[in-house]
Amino acid sequence: MLRFWVPLTALIAFSAYTVYAIATSDQSLGAFASELMRRPTTALVVFDVYLALLMLAVWMFFDARRRGHGLAYLLVFYVITFCFGSAGPLAYLTLRGWRDWRAAPRHTPSSL
Repeated sequence: MLRFWVPLTALIAFSAYTVYAIATSDQSLGAFASELMRRPTTALVVFDVYLALLMLAVWMFFDARRRGHGLAYLLVFYVITFCFGSAGPLAYLTLRGWRDWRAAPRHTPSSL
């Protein structure tokens, strides 16, 4: 159950803050990205984040394949990941946890 609720809670919180940050920003996302890439130190952070996202994408690929899903299943998560960062892996983990929770056997009292 926690494998569903923890990533869902993080996904909701992260998505809400993302919407807030974009809605209240005084510059476009393109201008923000351009400014980040102008300095070597902030560009390093961007490269580091995208490297971590790439490693998560590779893990998602092997995990999805082990669970019987193909690349088409992952495409939406990949688009979310490389546009909105952590929201993609969090969405993947939420759906994965939901499916695991739904597939788990339920313990019911046996009838006498």
